[in-house]
Amino acid sequence: MKIAGGKHWWPLGVPAGPTERVRPFNITSRHHDDTSDSAGARKGNLLPFRIQLVRNDKQLDSAVRIRHAVYQRHLPTLAELLTAPEDADKQENTIVLLGTSKADGIPLGTMRIHTNSGRLVEFERELELPAKYQGRTIAHVARLAVANGPLSGLVKLSLFKALHRYCLALQIEYMMVAGKPPIDRQYERLGFEDVFGQDDYVSITSSGGIPVRVMAFELATAEQRWRDAQHPLYKFMVQEFHPDIEIFQSVSSMWSQPRRVRRSPAPIELPDFLVV
Repeated sequence: MKIAGGKHWWPLGVPAGPTERVRPFNITSRHHDDTSDSAGARKGNLLPFRIQLVRNDKQLDSAVRIRHAVYQRHLPTLAELLTAPEDADKQENTIVLLGTSKADGIPLGTMRIHTNSGRLVEFERELELPAKYQGRTIAHVARLAVANGPLSGLVKLSLFKALHRYCLALQIEYMMVAGKPPIDRQYERLGFEDVFGQDDYVSITSSGGIPVRVMAFELATAEQRWRDAQHPLYKFMVQEFHPDIEIFQSVSSMWSQPRRVRRSPAPIELPDFLVV
């Protein structure tokens, strides 16, 4: 679809409209009231960046640049294949998330999500999945890349929240990833479990020949598991409202409402298990 000012495209299937541990740190976030005549206007925790859907080639190029830079640092062989957008970035039922700084627009992180509502995901096409995953709605999560810096842990957590919310809206049963060492340990801490076995590594096309752990996350039980375990993710993922995670702005008017009240900064405590 051609729009004045640039070439835009809408992701199909979307409603129109190095391994060192990072110490816990506080990110200043401001609460605000959205201007609204209704008594039920929601307040939210502002982030120093936005998480949005990639909707045009310029945004996709930003995602590709940070994707290549991060993979060059951790997996240089695979990074050689990621210098340009992949065909998978524009496939049916696929979206790309992009986190950008509010201050200067610099890209901070990205992630790709492909659901099997239209065609099988890569895991289904290339592997014999255990029976519990067969015939289920699955989201293949790939190309997670977050730039180094003081916001890296929070950006990663926000991308995960966007992923979680998106999959809930589409009634996805399992999120599935190819965990490349040492990143697989991060997914483990987020609640992903091995599909085959912790020591069972496989190779799929998108991994570029690198052995990976296939890991899955069950959506239906996530909130209860976090709550029962008093998991540090629970507050951020479930209880807090973050208007800067804008994955459904095209079907909501909340994003366009002006902010009339700004309150004192409130810290967001980042769980210490998030690593870069």
